[in-house]
Amino acid sequence: MHTAETTYSFLSSSAEMQRGSMAARVAAQLRNAIIELRLPPGTMLDKSQICARLGVSRSPVAEAFARLQSEGLLDILPQRGTVVSFLSLGAIKEYIFIRKALEGEAVRMLATHHPSGLTERLEANIEAQRKSADNEDRETFHGLDLQFHDEILNALGYRRMKAVVDTARNNLDRARQMTNSIRRIAVGIEEHATILAEIRAGKADRAARAMHVHLDGMISETEALANRHPELFVPGAAYRSNPQSEVIRDLATIRRVPST
Repeated sequence: MHTAETTYSFLSSSAEMQRGSMAARVAAQLRNAIIELRLPPGTMLDKSQICARLGVSRSPVAEAFARLQSEGLLDILPQRGTVVSFLSLGAIKEYIFIRKALEGEAVRMLATHHPSGLTERLEANIEAQRKSADNEDRETFHGLDLQFHDEILNALGYRRMKAVVDTARNNLDRARQMTNSIRRIAVGIEEHATILAEIRAGKADRAARAMHVHLDGMISETEALANRHPELFVPGAAYRSNPQSEVIRDLATIRRVPST
């Protein structure tokens, strides 16, 4: 049985946090918990309990909630409270579209001219991915998967583009955590290897196409997840009729955190 104390046990107190904006630090902790599914879709957040756990006032927590709402990870419901947003197939397809456009163009450019050491770093990353797959270590693989894409984006040095991709990726990582089967990991590794091979060969169009195929795989995996666990997703009709209604289909589905 969950209690407020155990539900928010992942939060570090303000004294333990790294330096920086208090609201940003609170947002970072909550964001990670949402992405890693420690706060699953439909969880109603208790601002008072979060403040008490962190030892902070309500102001930075409220600002953190607003930031996460803008990223699509929380829904703030007037007169009701704040809830971890449900997954949306419509939103996932949109975020994949964004990533395909930006990351496809990134590998296209890098195939034409890539900085020294990039292909060696990507090759080492893929080798580490293979070892994590052999050990069925999903957590390590997930980190390496993120690193693979970061290597590509960082090689361009486009900070604003990277920020856009990061926002899209934050909204996709919850679904990715749920769909990272051993089979999907194996497929993903080979897709990474194909992307690297096309970059190394200087095949710009083929590199972009390989990235598109790789990212499109998440759509089919997420559709299968929605069929298995529809309770984690908002209804498709709600998203199509009004993106702002991407909240609660039934208040009874909200997972409320006990106050004691």
